[in-house]
Amino acid sequence: MKQGDHMERLEFGPWTIETDKGRTEEFYAGHHLITQDCSCEDCLHYVQACEQFPAEIRDLFYVLGIDPCKEGEVSAFGRSGDGTHHYVVFYHFAGRLIEGPEQDETMSSYKLAGFDISFTEETDLVPERFPSPVVQVELEMYLD
Repeated sequence: MKQGDHMERLEFGPWTIETDKGRTEEFYAGHHLITQDCSCEDCLHYVQACEQFPAEIRDLFYVLGIDPCKEGEVSAFGRSGDGTHHYVVFYHFAGRLIEGPEQDETMSSYKLAGFDISFTEETDLVPERFPSPVVQVELEMYLD
């Protein structure tokens, strides 16, 4: 089958994307936990907090084929005034952007269950052997 035969079209806020969930899941099934690359307190906390994600966020990861405890890049910005941990993270999935805000509109995101979410084809730190084409999903959040 040629590329795109397993693509599913989805809409998230201002973005329309196509995702190949099966190829993404296959990659994540064979990949290691974030904490195998980094054992800092922030990454350990983040992986534990993944279990507490709201249903809407768990559903987002599910439909994209992403295991949030694996592959992602986690940036921690300490505790906020209310005691929550501030994180900005990104993950990759096999797919492509169909439409959405221009790439230079860096502040473009949409809110889902209190998380700011955006998509881009301008990717960073894509693992070797990740299926292409690749889209990066970025999330900003405050976690207990």
